[in-house]
Amino acid sequence: MTVSYNAADYIDATLSSVLSQRYPDLEYILLDGGSRDGTMDIVARHRAGLSHVSSEPDGGQYHAIQRGLDMATGEVCAWLNADDIYLPWTLSVVGEIFATFPEVDWIIGSPAYLNRLGQCTRVSGVTAPAYPRREIAAGWYRESMSGFLQQESMFWRRSLWQRVGGMDLLLKYAADFDLWRRFAEHADLVSVSVPLAAFRQRPGEQRSSAGRDHYDAEVARVIAGQPAPAWLWRRMGEAGEAPRHLMRMMRWGRSPVIAYSQAQQAWCKRVSRRPVARTSLADVLLERTLRRAG
Repeated sequence: MTVSYNAADYIDATLSSVLSQRYPDLEYILLDGGSRDGTMDIVARHRAGLSHVSSEPDGGQYHAIQRGLDMATGEVCAWLNADDIYLPWTLSVVGEIFATFPEVDWIIGSPAYLNRLGQCTRVSGVTAPAYPRREIAAGWYRESMSGFLQQESMFWRRSLWQRVGGMDLLLKYAADFDLWRRFAEHADLVSVSVPLAAFRQRPGEQRSSAGRDHYDAEVARVIAGQPAPAWLWRRMGEAGEAPRHLMRMMRWGRSPVIAYSQAQQAWCKRVSRRPVARTSLADVLLERTLRRAG
């Protein structure tokens, strides 16, 4: 599903990235918060491919997401923000993975990023990083520790959503962070070795960056009473970007991964120890070089 509000600049790319895949069993719900910038004129061009469309004032993004996912009837669910995109193979890969591995409840693809122009600017330099379940449940996947989880790359079974009762709508900024933490109390987050979506970076405009102080306060409230990371990891995470990247590279965890085997010509699932870092040393060094050059 997709939730939109005054998203005319990006909504066409988002809808096209989903509908152009012509996935046979797609239920695509779009809920708009009453846009006034022409968003719905663009949505109208895609109406034939959408299962449900409405545009009316709502209680905010999370209320709309909750409503949309509660409406959904399919076995596998996700939400795609109105400025992000799926990749041409996404729905085919996701459908095959969930059909092949009935024990898998929740997956995430490799991170990929877009700029405002829709150009791909970066793809994760680490193939299928580890996502230790107990660390997600403890709230360690935040900026100062393991980094944010990529919501646009996630897919899960509707039964998992129902098990946790959906979102905590008392949270205005970090309801997704809290949702992942509660998902992890019931299921492993399985890493898929390819990108499944791309996140459009618009610094200062998106919810978690524009309201960072509020977001951080809600995250602190959500993780209160949860097991804290080791002292060394906390100190490195709080010491700045370079120590934080090093800390993530040093930390390894055991978790499931799904990757395509050329020998078997099939997606295979294994459990192994891998770094939690999603950025390689080469990525970090290149970024430092680019910053100095600028």
